[in-house]
Amino acid sequence: MATRSSRSRVVARQLAWGVAVMWLVLTVTWVILHTLPDTRVVGFAEVEMGFAAAYDDPPGPLGLYLDWMRSFLTLQWGSSVYFGGSVVDLYVTRLPVTLAYALPGVVVSVLAGTGLSTYAAVHPDGVANRVLSLLSYAGLSIPAFLLAQGVFVVMPSWLGWIQIYDPELGLTHGQNLRRLSVPAAIVAVSFFAVQVRHAQGETVEYLDAEFVKTARAKGAGRLRTAVHIFRNAWPSLASLVLGESLGLLILMLIVIEELLKIKGVAVVVFYGFAAGDPMVSFTAVFGVVFVGVAGTLARDFARLVFDPRVDG
Repeated sequence: MATRSSRSRVVARQLAWGVAVMWLVLTVTWVILHTLPDTRVVGFAEVEMGFAAAYDDPPGPLGLYLDWMRSFLTLQWGSSVYFGGSVVDLYVTRLPVTLAYALPGVVVSVLAGTGLSTYAAVHPDGVANRVLSLLSYAGLSIPAFLLAQGVFVVMPSWLGWIQIYDPELGLTHGQNLRRLSVPAAIVAVSFFAVQVRHAQGETVEYLDAEFVKTARAKGAGRLRTAVHIFRNAWPSLASLVLGESLGLLILMLIVIEELLKIKGVAVVVFYGFAAGDPMVSFTAVFGVVFVGVAGTLARDFARLVFDPRVDG
């Protein structure tokens, strides 16, 4: 096990790495924006893009860079050229809609996929593991856009719904919450297959661990052994969403919101990129990188604390 001082060094090193990545992303973003032409066509309109245009007496490159960093870190992100209005207000109004169906779907898929896979993987040649593998292959072969398209077709004919989310009713309205369970189910089904494949591969690494051998030697059954493995493997298993599959999840949300006409943040990002809206595009990139880095740090810290094989 890691000593307290060695763990502190690892934590400090990982935090420094995360801050460095964030600084690099912001700096590269500024360089890209700084080198853009003074005017640019955005959404079929020519708009002024130069940094110096906001100053009567523009400072030098260093002054522009420091102003950019200060404005970005204090959420002064300006206005969206394509959507109109404040970029921050755009995220504040759209992000809760996406989270309302994405979070439940991801949580269900992670818990179900991880729990079932860990239990089944205790006996890799067992029937349960084979059935779960078959289900995961079937799930991976059905893309999310087909599920969303199917819902889009049956909404007016079978369900009698014109739309899933009605922005005029507000997010907390019962109708919107009930209907957002449909895209949540699509996320859960699609991501369940991904989580199962990841969990099966991760769990195998623990089958020969000393704590598993000790548990079996003491007469632990299948369920108890699976619980021991889950207690130590969950940081890596739960980090899939914020790590390796974050890009897949974002694409999934874009497809769901576009096909089902949900006014969430995913379609904002998609159309912002498509129209060349600068602040929507770069703030979205920063948000994705931030979530990825935060997920990586959370996984590393959790493994350092809970995984007996990690000694710092």
